[in-house]
Amino acid sequence: MDIFREYDIRGIYPKEIDEKKAKKIGLAVAVVAKREKIFLSYDNRVGSLKIKDSFINGLLDGGVVVYNSGLYPITVSAFASFIEKSYGVCVTASHNPAEYTGILMFKDGTGMSVTPDKIKSKMSEKPAKTRGHVVDYDYSGRYIDYISKGVGKLNLKIGIDSMGGSTTYIAKRLFESLGAKTYNLHQEMSSDFYGKTPEPSAKNAKNLQRFVKSKNLDVGIQLDADGDRVLFVDEKGEVVDPMTSAMIFIKNLHFRSVAATVGCSMLLENYAKVKYIKVGRPHVESALRNKKYDFGVETSSHFYFNKYYPFSDGLLAAVLMAGIIKKSNKKFSQLASEFPKSYHGETAVKIKTNRQADMKIKNIKRKMIQYGKGIYIDGVKTQIKDGFILFRKSNTEPLIRGNYESKTESTAKYLKKIMEEVIK
Repeated sequence: MDIFREYDIRGIYPKEIDEKKAKKIGLAVAVVAKREKIFLSYDNRVGSLKIKDSFINGLLDGGVVVYNSGLYPITVSAFASFIEKSYGVCVTASHNPAEYTGILMFKDGTGMSVTPDKIKSKMSEKPAKTRGHVVDYDYSGRYIDYISKGVGKLNLKIGIDSMGGSTTYIAKRLFESLGAKTYNLHQEMSSDFYGKTPEPSAKNAKNLQRFVKSKNLDVGIQLDADGDRVLFVDEKGEVVDPMTSAMIFIKNLHFRSVAATVGCSMLLENYAKVKYIKVGRPHVESALRNKKYDFGVETSSHFYFNKYYPFSDGLLAAVLMAGIIKKSNKKFSQLASEFPKSYHGETAVKIKTNRQADMKIKNIKRKMIQYGKGIYIDGVKTQIKDGFILFRKSNTEPLIRGNYESKTESTAKYLKKIMEEVIK
């Protein structure tokens, strides 16, 4: 797979991205940024820590001033970019396995105007006449103050599973500043994320579930490696699925309009006007521009709060959810139980090249025509009875993903069977 993906640069270190390539990418990023100042952060992957200095040297060759916040989640540099109306970049591979690293760039807190193709086209540029320099500039304090404003004291016991990623220390610092008692499942960062793929998911949350129950906590939060995604666990140790979390946000924060990616639950329509869009951070950010929608959501536990800024932020979502729990005077499980449930599932198959992925999707589209109405916003979505099946090419991993949702258990079994047969 090409390391220049749809909305970021991502690959295995050092096989696909190494120090030499990182320096070239840094110079190209500087050119795309028109040699203006850039706010930077990076995660704690082995590859990220190995290439960051070379990447920064490339930026300096391009003549920019680098404001280096250091080892922090992507949300810190995105926030700095948003507040300063400037460029930002994070050396990260988000939720990908530990052997990956990557580079994600944004302007004014969004990535729509700085696509990887633009960076790729500048890879042969020459250094600037005047070399840039680095300013150590920790933006985390301003970030914490911003997302904490108006929340008040949180008299809650909160379990934190940062999976050893870049939010390990800042999450604890954030919630303790709000008066919460914090309990870290992992006290220290880990470059291999304690042997897990650092993705918030029911599969990865089992230890957090036991942790929350054993310590009688009010809520558990699981964050991915770069901190832009979050999964919640209630006080009973049960995972609150992302769509239920979205409905809690919509109802309690009084959102009227929602930009939801194409695989999101149809139950959202019970609580707000929903616009379905393509999967991916840039597409949600684009929909949220000009305050067109109050809220954005993806099935992968990305939550976007347009009152604050257009990018996804797991720590902000966690603060707002904790505030909802406190204000409601209810247990988290009670809040979650107020919403209807649907039946859903997912699967995935690996692919080797973009060409193979495109051929696979084309074949799936041909097979699915017989089952129902087709919607082709992003991949192949087919409406069947009281549910749907969606197949699409991942933008971040070499996978074709399939998922389904139904309002009834019997239809869910039918959809699961179709999904598994078609994706083979």
